[in-house]
Amino acid sequence: MVQGGARLRSGPAKDPHSRTSERAGFTLASLPNTGWDGKPPAFPLERYRVTGPDGPDEKAMRSFRKRELALWRQLWRSPQAWAWSMPQYSYLVWDIAMYCRLMVLAGENTATAADRGLIPRYADRIGLSAAGLAALGWQITPDEMANRRMERRDETPETAYPRRLRAV
Repeated sequence: MVQGGARLRSGPAKDPHSRTSERAGFTLASLPNTGWDGKPPAFPLERYRVTGPDGPDEKAMRSFRKRELALWRQLWRSPQAWAWSMPQYSYLVWDIAMYCRLMVLAGENTATAADRGLIPRYADRIGLSAAGLAALGWQITPDEMANRRMERRDETPETAYPRRLRAV
């Protein structure tokens, strides 16, 4: 099967569980499923200029900046922030900031389809989507305790009852 090509992501995606990937040494980097607890870097973009009929609208600009920074702080508490904090991924800081700006812009009533259409591309680029995680070679490690809680929640009383009897 032919792999690769002239364009990004052309050809089949690498499967970390295949024998070929194993021989080539391809593995996904595991990111902890807990959020990053470090201090986020300073927001790198200048203030977004909101203009009204009478010129710059300071109140709207402060509101826009407040929502931008809130999303910025929220993203830096995600599991992906563990990778973003590494020096080799420092180039993504600008893309993360643009993602924040686009998300806030998309919430405005003046947002265009082009504004909203860029959001999935940026999400892929910074690893916020499943495709983006795979393209960057990342995976979020599963939370074993959460999995056990979900298994217990899925049990019906009929299936849980024999388990309780065995414990007695």
